[in-house]
Amino acid sequence: MDATMTVMTNSFDTGTIGGVAQVGLSKMLRPECYTHEKWFERELQAIHFPAWHFACLSSSIPDTGSFVTRRFLGRSVIVVRSEDGAIRAFLNSCRHRAAPLTSQTCGQSHHFKCPFHEWTYDTSGKLTHAPGLGGYVTKHDLPGLNLNLVPVKCEVAAGLVFINLSDDNETPLEKYLSNYINSVAVPHQIQRMHCVHEKAYTLATNWKLYIEVDMETLHTNFIHSRSIGSQPVKPVQHDRNWFGVYHKNSHSPALFPEKRNLAFSPPPDVIGEAADGTHFCVILPGFFVVTAPEVMWWIQKTPISATRTSVNVGYAFHEEILARNDFNEVAPFYFERLDQVI
Repeated sequence: MDATMTVMTNSFDTGTIGGVAQVGLSKMLRPECYTHEKWFERELQAIHFPAWHFACLSSSIPDTGSFVTRRFLGRSVIVVRSEDGAIRAFLNSCRHRAAPLTSQTCGQSHHFKCPFHEWTYDTSGKLTHAPGLGGYVTKHDLPGLNLNLVPVKCEVAAGLVFINLSDDNETPLEKYLSNYINSVAVPHQIQRMHCVHEKAYTLATNWKLYIEVDMETLHTNFIHSRSIGSQPVKPVQHDRNWFGVYHKNSHSPALFPEKRNLAFSPPPDVIGEAADGTHFCVILPGFFVVTAPEVMWWIQKTPISATRTSVNVGYAFHEEILARNDFNEVAPFYFERLDQVI
């Protein structure tokens, strides 16, 4: 065994992990845990494949045939609203020769047609047309064969659409999110928010480094001195697969200080702590979501390799705010501020 593998074997030791988890006395992970592909492969199997991953807001696919595509853990996934109104997810892969069905990141269509041999599927994933197999396919045409799209677990909670790529995971989304729904999502009325701006890019970094800095507020006085400065927070009581902090604020943190007088007023049904401050939360493993009284933004990290991370960013507002006459005039100030943080 070479020296690198010896170090990695030691890193897998439960004593090493236990030391990282000691509250108040915790140690850093070894450097190779952020760079070595062997460690990364262990993370994929133990952390990422069993997890639920945010795909989009349900309001982003409002109509029959509305869809988005997302790439998770080496797989392209289509999330679509079917004819019956249900939101479903499938691998973006034709069952014939595995060609991608669409290269679009979003759109609307009542069917998905493979560009290679024109096998065609409806929004429920059913194969409806297959040249070379007798034209339009029915159960009687191909007895015993299932050539429909490969389904991916997909569930919705409080307007948040998540997918799960594991064949073995039996934890429903609401149980996975636990009290995040009633503690954060419902008070902030996330189910009535609409995404108005998205970005996607790749960073040359380990995914854990980005997650670690999300919830670390010591740096704000230095890196964010002009836009945030001191930002006192208190922990939020959490359970299971999320954690967060709460920042009580009289002025919106989603605008630069000199523009905060322009902040949109939150809808009247955003009440309590949701109306008085901002929740900064991580839904594990990589979904950082910030809900202020009048706006929500997220930074989702999906690992590509030990040293490369895919990032999806979105900004969303309540439907009442989108209907304001001054939305198009004021919204760019929000984008400017949030872009600066990103």
